[in-house]
Amino acid sequence: MTGMDAAAPPTEKPRRLSALVLAAAAAGLAAGLGAGALVWRLRLEPRYEAALRRYETVQDVMALYGLQERYKRAWGVYADGLDALLSIAPDGPALRARMAGHLDLATLAVVGGADRFKIEANALDGERTLVRVRGPVAQAPPARR
Repeated sequence: MTGMDAAAPPTEKPRRLSALVLAAAAAGLAAGLGAGALVWRLRLEPRYEAALRRYETVQDVMALYGLQERYKRAWGVYADGLDALLSIAPDGPALRARMAGHLDLATLAVVGGADRFKIEANALDGERTLVRVRGPVAQAPPARR
């Protein structure tokens, strides 16, 4: 018979996991988890904190946007300053205190007029991200011609 014969005996013995191989795998797994935790702590967690501060800043600027709409309905013009805007808020001092935790109150600008307004502030993240809204935003898209 030429070619392959019926069942050729295996040339290698099956490998068995020894205690040394298991210990090396466990050490490698522990080192990988430690490196992952270090990367999280040094690189990813600060990004999460900065994103959270920007999110909270956007939420507060949008709350001020809503207050501008209420101010316009009450007095016919948009508020020209943070104090005037917070005067109609039911929790004005609490809102100011909450905003101080994640946005720079020194850069917070509230500018209003008869028909438009602008609110902008810098978030207290590493990049001092500018969050800005101009209004009023139209409720419906403009009509096509």
